[in-house]
Amino acid sequence: MMFQPATASFKVSREDRRPQRLFLLLAPFLFAAYALLVPPFQTFDETQHLQRAWQVSQGELSAERRGRQSGGDLPPGLGKAAIAQLGEIRPQGERNVIVHPFADIFSQNTSPGYDQPPLFYNFFGAAVYSPIGYLPQALVIRVGQATGMSVEWVVRSGRLLNTAICIALVSWALALMPFGRWVMMTIGLLPPVAAGAASMGQDGLIVGCGFVMTAWSLKAAVEGRWRMRGAVTLGLAAVTATLAKFVYLPLIGIALLPKPRRASWLRWIAIPLAIGCAAAVTLLGWMSVNAHALVKFLPDLPSMGEQVVWIVTNPIPFATLIAQTYWHLLPYTWAGFYAFGDSTVPIILPAAIAGTQAILLAMICGDRAHDLTRSRRLWMLLIFAAVLVLIAAALFISFNQPGTPHIEGFQSRYLLPALPLAAVALMRRRVTTSRLLAPGILALTLVAHVATLSAMLRTFYSF
Repeated sequence: MMFQPATASFKVSREDRRPQRLFLLLAPFLFAAYALLVPPFQTFDETQHLQRAWQVSQGELSAERRGRQSGGDLPPGLGKAAIAQLGEIRPQGERNVIVHPFADIFSQNTSPGYDQPPLFYNFFGAAVYSPIGYLPQALVIRVGQATGMSVEWVVRSGRLLNTAICIALVSWALALMPFGRWVMMTIGLLPPVAAGAASMGQDGLIVGCGFVMTAWSLKAAVEGRWRMRGAVTLGLAAVTATLAKFVYLPLIGIALLPKPRRASWLRWIAIPLAIGCAAAVTLLGWMSVNAHALVKFLPDLPSMGEQVVWIVTNPIPFATLIAQTYWHLLPYTWAGFYAFGDSTVPIILPAAIAGTQAILLAMICGDRAHDLTRSRRLWMLLIFAAVLVLIAAALFISFNQPGTPHIEGFQSRYLLPALPLAAVALMRRRVTTSRLLAPGILALTLVAHVATLSAMLRTFYSF
């Protein structure tokens, strides 16, 4: 009898590791499929992200502003390669699809043209971002320069490195999660995350950081204490995510409520407060250093300062605008995760249905969650709501004017870093895990990927 508790603990531990093992088994193959099969420059804003990463690889940490353009001098081959896939290189220009024979999927290899005069590229949408999020891509570009890679293979190699980083971060988060592992694994395996990570942009890093922030915060909340390693990791993830997208900063507050009985308020809030201040100061510092390079997305918009003043002085109209926006988006949001390419592959409804069913299955038949109390659920949902408000605020400041009926520019993928938090908050608490859970999630996930990849291949290639 004296060994029974240890045996039970071992069985629970093995059961808890199943989501992480399943994720590590499937994710490398699924993510790599998107990195290699989707043509270069056909993920969201990939042309701009490549150009910004290339600038960082040259040691230029900030973009150069020329009139209403913000960018830098880069090899001419970048534009040639992009035009071959998109037909143009204008930032925020028309999204085009140039169909190529599938047999020629890897045949296009454009030289960067280091021996030719550089050209000025306008990538004002990516100029706002800190170089921190582009360090992996910059490393690949430097390796590509040393080994003579074509522009296309630099893009594919950068995608593969980004997927590896995302997989590592999500796997780490799964190992840390005190409950909700099956829900987080399901979201991490679905096509929107795989396609977002398989890009030269920062989506994979941001999603991974969001998952890690959620996991460390919930772990601290359940344990009722902050570990130094967890606090440092949470801080690094928060700073990295904030420099790219400040809207996910509220994730550091997941552990604050309900407060552990034995902890004093001052000591309990000190870590998240310090992390939040550090992330905010870092972001403000970068914005100050980079202010000279920024241009407006739309020339007729009020300045950022004027937009912020309007929000502060009109809280009720702004709250109404946010409510109207999300009410307007509600029918679209769940399926909007399954629009791919650079807005060139419309919503894939079969994949959306299968992916949504997989998440619901994980939420209904998921793992044990004794610590998921009503008060903790409510607080987690409030944190998610704070992320929604910040997303709306960021989009309003960047793309909209006061008086608009609803905020334009929303994309469902913006929710991915915080989506596990909301799904775990709403999941069912169970005593045991269903035996059908893993096979069901696996089947639905594969259906979603097959539907997605089939639609993307039909869009980009002829057979």
